[in-house]
Amino acid sequence: MSMRNCVLALGLVLASFSLDAQAQTPLAPTGQAMQGMLPLPSAPPMAPVINLEARQTSGQLTVPVDKSQLLHVDQVFGELSVGNQMIADVVPLTRNLIYVLGRQRGATNLTISDPAGNVIAVVDIIVAYDVDAMRRGLNDIVPGEQVTIRPAGDALVLSGQVSSTDRLRQVLAVAERYAPGGITNMLSVGGPQQVMLQVRFAEVQRSALQDVGTNLSVLFNGSDGIFSIASGAGVSADAFGVLSGATLEGDLDLRAAIDALERKGVLRTLAEPNLVALSGDTASFLAGGQLPIPVASNTAAGGVPVITVQFKDFGIGVSFTPTVIGRETINLEMNSEVSSVDPTLSVEASGIRVPGLKVRRAKTTIELKDGQSFSIAGLLQDDFQDNISQFPILGNIPVLGALFRSTNFQHQQTELVVLVTARLVDPGIARNLASPTDSLVVPSPKTLFLDGKLEEVPAGAPGNANPSGFVVP
Repeated sequence: MSMRNCVLALGLVLASFSLDAQAQTPLAPTGQAMQGMLPLPSAPPMAPVINLEARQTSGQLTVPVDKSQLLHVDQVFGELSVGNQMIADVVPLTRNLIYVLGRQRGATNLTISDPAGNVIAVVDIIVAYDVDAMRRGLNDIVPGEQVTIRPAGDALVLSGQVSSTDRLRQVLAVAERYAPGGITNMLSVGGPQQVMLQVRFAEVQRSALQDVGTNLSVLFNGSDGIFSIASGAGVSADAFGVLSGATLEGDLDLRAAIDALERKGVLRTLAEPNLVALSGDTASFLAGGQLPIPVASNTAAGGVPVITVQFKDFGIGVSFTPTVIGRETINLEMNSEVSSVDPTLSVEASGIRVPGLKVRRAKTTIELKDGQSFSIAGLLQDDFQDNISQFPILGNIPVLGALFRSTNFQHQQTELVVLVTARLVDPGIARNLASPTDSLVVPSPKTLFLDGKLEEVPAGAPGNANPSGFVVP
């Protein structure tokens, strides 16, 4: 006995035992498949009975591959005709009950005629993947997601809406197990899919400098010769104060100068760029400028190198790629940078002086919830340096040795932190958005020339209730 006949005989036996126990349900009209929205119902019984009601001349029956359905006709039929027997096997069990077995994926039709040869109904039979088993699997793994499964030819179409891209990946992974290579994805992702990134660079630098130098010159011009001694490198050009004196006693010329400098400084840097991007896309932002840098290229015919100019970006730059992976979970891959021109790092070549750049850069990938903040980078730097320049031997003499040496002391502290906040956002109404110009009113000639004010903000002016930016008196 062939495998096909074994399967068919087994289906007939099972169907005959379950006829009396099956509930009868109406046959779906043409264009309406056996389908539904999740949450999904419990598993149907084996070989369910589909009822073809009176005056219903057409319908559609979906049968999984290697599974069966029972079709009940409310009147006696005399002949059954199948368009393609390679797709479905049709066997009459009684005069009004038909056993349908799916053999391979595809679509065909079943023509049912009465004993007189008149056509009772034409039923479209679609043999597809096991939709019910897939529906139950999705309900177990991703419960609560609104997914509709429809057979379309030899494939399955998934439509509806899922809550996040992470759920979308799970649904597609499960569906691919039931229908390898036969899934057409028409699912949409609900909820906000736009991410606003708020980056905050906060930096404080403190510096202290103390410089005390002594310059001493002694000249003895006698009849027997000249003797001189000098210490120090001269008065510093950066000296804030200089104390000097000179005396001439006969052949002795004594000159002394003491220069002193004490410098303290505090630098505060605060930058807060904001940027919005769609989930999965990359957005970038730069507020700054471009520094021209001369570059020597290939040598020209005369042996002279050709100088070209390349531009290097500097300022406040942010680039990030957000991915919404859950209802409120955001995966964030970002690059952030704050750079400024620093003349102390400049180099000179061929008579061209090129300034350097001071850069603070952070690159990382983090995961956080909507509205949460993360400190992605931090720096605590404490630099200390002191130098003593002295005349050998004489500089080591207690007390008097101070006249033969110069002392330099430097202390610099830097604290830097980079904070990131990610928010899921939706577009808003234009009238609810504020801009920095809302709180600025151009002054009248009287306000400018008589009152000496650069701007005026009269009562009730737009932007007074919700000022933006910083207010500088």
